[in-house]
Order: sequence, then C-alpha cells, then structure tokens
Amino acid sequence: MQHLYAYQRCRQANYELAFEFVRESFAPDLNSMEVQDREALAQQRTLANELLTARLEGQASPADTSRRIEQVVDQALRNYREQCRKDQRFLRNQMVARTEKIGDYYRRFLVLPEALLQEAGREAQKKAANPNASDKSGGTQSLTNLINNRLLAALRNSDALQETVRQQALSWQGHRSEVRQLLKVVRGDANYQTYQGLTEPSLEEDVAIVRHIVNSLALNHEAIINIFEEDGVNWEEDKKIIKNLTNRTFKSLKKEGAGIEMASLTPNWEDDRAFFEELYEQTLRHDEEYELLISEKSKNWAADRIASVDNVIMKMAITEMVHFSSIPVKVTINEYVDVSKLYSTQKSRQFINGILEVISQELLKQGLIRKSGRGLMDN
Repeated sequence: MQHLYAYQRCRQANYELAFEFVRESFAPDLNSMEVQDREALAQQRTLANELLTARLEGQASPADTSRRIEQVVDQALRNYREQCRKDQRFLRNQMVARTEKIGDYYRRFLVLPEALLQEAGREAQKKAANPNASDKSGGTQSLTNLINNRLLAALRNSDALQETVRQQALSWQGHRSEVRQLLKVVRGDANYQTYQGLTEPSLEEDVAIVRHIVNSLALNHEAIINIFEEDGVNWEEDKKIIKNLTNRTFKSLKKEGAGIEMASLTPNWEDDRAFFEELYEQTLRHDEEYELLISEKSKNWAADRIASVDNVIMKMAITEMVHFSSIPVKVTINEYVDVSKLYSTQKSRQFINGILEVISQELLKQGLIRKSGRGLMDN
C-alpha cells in the first residue's frame, strides 16, 4: 500500500515535470542574439499544454498544431512515461527489499545482547590496563548473570544465526558508540539490577531479562532507533514485527542446553513475494479502470474528499477480489478495512467497507469475480 501510494505521488510529480518541459521548451532564449517573439512563444506554449493534456488524459487532440509543438509534446510524453516506468520498477524492487530487510533487522537484535557483553569486556580491559582511572561502569562484575545467561548461550551456539550474521555482516561493530549508550541504560535499569541480584537465575528468568533488554530497552532506545531510521526503516511498523519475531525465538528455548528456533517472516516467503509483486503490478495495470469504478460508486462524495490513501486501499482490494481466486471476498474486504484503520482517517473504515461491498456485488453479478476452491464459491 505504501509503495503504491508513493508511486501515485511520483506519477503526479512526473506529470508536472512534463508540463515544466513544455514551459522551458517555449521560454525565450535569453542567450540568443536574435529577437525573441514572446507573444508567439506564449501561444505555442498554450497550444502545447492543450495537446499534452489531451494525450495524457486520452482526449481528442487539438487540430492544427505545428511540427515544433508536436515534437516537444512527444518528447514530454516520452519523458513522462519512461520516468513512470522507472519509478514503478524502483518502488516494486524497494518494496521487496524493504520486506526482506526486516529479517536482517530481527537477526541484528538477536545478537545485540552479545554486543553489550563484548562492549563491557572492552571496558573491563581498559580498567585493567589503567587501574587508577575512575570506573563507574562496574566492568563485567555487574554483568555476571548475563554472561552466564542460558538464552544468550543458545543464541551464541546457533549455527543458523551466527552463519547468517557473518554472511550478511549484521554485527554491531560499526555502532559501538550506540551499544555503549544502551549498555549504560541496561546497567541502570531496575529490572536488570534485580536480575543481577539473583544468586541462581532460572531459565525463565534468563529468558525474561533478555526479552526485557531487547523489547523494552533496545527497541525504544533513541540511539538504536536512529540507526534503523537512517536506513529508511518505517520504525513504528517494523518494530512490531521485529518484536514479534524475537519473542518467538526467545520462547523457543524450552529447556537448558536445548537450541533455539529461528523465526521466519512468513511461512513461505517465495510465495508471498510473488503475491506482493503480482498485487502491486495488477493494481497499477488496472488503475484507471478501478478509479472509474470507485468514482461511479462514490458519486455523493467529492473527489477531493476521498483520501488518497483510501483510493489506493480500495484499488488494491478490488485487484485482490478480481485477480486472486483463492482469497474469499469477505476476507479481502475485512483485511483492507483493517488496513484503513492503521493508515487512513477515522471515517475511512465505514466508507471503504460500504464502497467495497457495493463494488463486490456488482463484479460478482458481472462474473468478473470468480473464486475457486472448496468453500469459496459463495465468498
């Protein structure tokens, strides 16, 4: 949804750039030694704008345009269409890459507690080398229980995790300053201090403190958040997914000495990626068709009163209803109404639900929605 919305904004910018190209093409040449006929240039620019508008909107072209005007408009159209194609490909690739990166971020947070221990070890080494220096950190003594933490040992011994971290360079080595800041917060945290005061922490207590460090401290630490936001992450959304994935991994440690199970972003990423790409491409391919359908069913609403995000959500829903035969219509409508709760206005939920219900009934009658599979024929 976000990348389709971004494409709409890109397309609008490309539309405006096409007219800017026309304006510049018929602007007076200030470097020319010849006298510029500003009135004639203005007339040509007006005719070119009319021709460009007609071609962009599929209307009849004005008659009697000069060859120069035709050439400029043709070039403006080529620029517009080529840039739109580039934006479409870029955003599709970014959509997939951004989703795949969430898995990398999840694995980085799994190895963050180990990075805290390593940083504490470096501090202890500095203290040993300079015993007269003041030391407010407590060295590694304040981390004794964490050093022996069973969950961290399981993460350390996970071949799958450590191999991925090595291959994709997911360590925190380049962000030691941020890790030190987090380490200071961890040492001063009341829950952590209680844990460190335990004589023999249980397995459950070992798991609980690591979950607390990652979920409550690291995922909300400004310096840590900034690292990911600089990488283009939509943090408030991705944080929830990362938290879910790390919790699933932490909970997988059932007994001492056992291994942990790595969580997957989806049960079958290859199938889901194909679904994402197909939904994205089909929604763009039928954009004008579904725009008309939505406008016909929302005649009581002025076009500027319908949120742009609502339009994108409804087009995606129609695409899913028409082009994905294994998904029940009711499921599609409910899912996109839920999306509107997160990303659109307070009134969007009811509006989108009503429009999609009307459209789905019409498309079913026309035979454009065809569901296959057991239990789907009436959905």
